[in-house]
Amino acid sequence: MSRLLVQMQTSADGHVEAADPALQWQLWDWGPNWPWDEELKRDFNQTFRKVDRILLSRKMVEEGYIDHWARIAASHPDEPDFAFARKVGDAEKIVFSTTHQRGRLRWPRTRWAAGGLAETIAHLKAGPGADLIAFGGTGFAAALAAAGVVDEYQLYVNPTAVGRGESLFRSVAGGLRLRLVRSTSYACGIVVNTYTPHADGDRPSRPGTGRPVNEGP
Repeated sequence: MSRLLVQMQTSADGHVEAADPALQWQLWDWGPNWPWDEELKRDFNQTFRKVDRILLSRKMVEEGYIDHWARIAASHPDEPDFAFARKVGDAEKIVFSTTHQRGRLRWPRTRWAAGGLAETIAHLKAGPGADLIAFGGTGFAAALAAAGVVDEYQLYVNPTAVGRGESLFRSVAGGLRLRLVRSTSYACGIVVNTYTPHADGDRPSRPGTGRPVNEGP
C-alpha cells in the first residue's frame, strides 16, 4: 500500500506561511538562487525518487507549479541536483479542486481527482504504484492534515522566525499526536524534521490524565 507524504517549509516558530506576505523567510523561494547545501539537495532529491504520483491543488497548478518546474528541468537537463524537477514532469499529477472543473487539463500526465479528498486518496493508496507526495500551499496541506490521510510529514525548518502566520495543522480539531522519525540538520541552516501520525491516537493527552486536551476534567 502506498503512503502519502506532505513536504512543507516552515519557519523556526512553526508557521508555514507568514502573516506579512512581504517577509522573505525561506532560504529558498523556488527561484534560480538555490542556497541549500549539497547534502540537503541530495536528500531532497532522494524523496522524489521514492514517489511516482504528485497531488496538487488547483490553485497551485494555476499559479504555475507545473510550468515552472518544466522550465527548470529544460534548463538543467543533465544536472543531478535538478532530477526532482524532471520527476515533476514525468510523474502522474492529480489535481484537486473545490470549485467547478473546467475542461481538460493541458499538461501531460495530469488529470482531475475523480472524487472527494479522502475518497480519492484512499483509492490511490490502495492501487498500484509507489508513494504519493502532495504540494498545494497552506490550505491544501491543512485540508490533508484535517482529513487524516497523511502518512508522513517532512517539515523543512528555516532559521527564521516570522512572529505571526498560518499553521499546517490549523484545521485539525483537537490537535494531532506525532512521532518524530528523524531530525537532520544541514550546513545551510535548515533542519528537516520527519513525523508520522502516532499510532496511539489522534489527539494529545492532558498531562497526567491520559485524556485528550480538548475534553473536560
